[in-house]
Amino acid sequence: MEFRTQVDVAPMACKIGYEHKMLVVGSCFAVSIGERLQGLKFAAMSNPFGVLYNPISLAQSLQRMSEKRLLAASDLCCGQGLWFSYTHHSRFAHPDRGECLRRLNESILRGAWGLKTADFLLVTLGTSWVYRLQKTGEVVACCHKMPDKEFDRIFLSPDETAAVLCSMVRSVQAKNPEVQVIFTISPIRHRKDGAHGNQLSKAALLLAVEQTLQKTENTSYFPAYEIVQDELRDYRFYADDMLHPSAAAVEYIWEKFEQAAIGDSAKKTMAEVKQLLAAKAHHPFNADAPEYRNFLKAQQQNLLLLKQRLPHLDWEDEESFFAKY
Repeated sequence: MEFRTQVDVAPMACKIGYEHKMLVVGSCFAVSIGERLQGLKFAAMSNPFGVLYNPISLAQSLQRMSEKRLLAASDLCCGQGLWFSYTHHSRFAHPDRGECLRRLNESILRGAWGLKTADFLLVTLGTSWVYRLQKTGEVVACCHKMPDKEFDRIFLSPDETAAVLCSMVRSVQAKNPEVQVIFTISPIRHRKDGAHGNQLSKAALLLAVEQTLQKTENTSYFPAYEIVQDELRDYRFYADDMLHPSAAAVEYIWEKFEQAAIGDSAKKTMAEVKQLLAAKAHHPFNADAPEYRNFLKAQQQNLLLLKQRLPHLDWEDEESFFAKY
């Protein structure tokens, strides 16, 4: 007997391999997936602008990357002793204006390269609510703890969001025609929206993504939100804040993603990478024992074979670790 409903995830037409490059953007759930890809040595860049939640800010960030449109010092704002840009997450804020600007523009150029070379663009949407700065009318990526009275809080309809997403996909594919765009909806709940408001927000995103898939090419959807809602509906699959998925939930979602989106050849390589990383993380009882040194020499040979097959990936940490022995 089955005591839970399972979400059927259809295999994606185009599978991710170690030969591919990826750009992952969006909510903090996108960070989890990006870190998992990077940890397994995939060529993945995660959130050049920092965590972004709403569709308009995501689209604007990709447009800025695509155009390599840098910021000027006059574009920066200051609050609570920190300089920042409303285009980026607060992690770029800095007490020094020049350093803040340098970090922001560095992120734009890094993202521009990642977007131009990406074979896959993973977009995780978090909310349909946006904050519009009253002074300029711009939708902000982050409010940077500025007073609420300076913003209007606006709900994007499914049609409005779909228009933004369709335009975003076409703009990206105009400069990178081969890129595959994978959408997900973040399973993280937004408490400040309230229980009902959060559900409305996610529902609007789901409807908007469905419209986008019907109107664009080379786009697909991975049901991370549905997996958490239907398969992992117990609170034991949430972190202590009862809002974010737990480590076990993220692992389960990753396994589903792996089944649907990762190619068979890449899965075999993943097993080799995991074995190598496990060897690196191993703590022996006696690091000077001949058995352990022979074990490390064998791992050095495994690393050399992986480097020969995948020279474009970053093996610097592993090389440095095993070189010590």
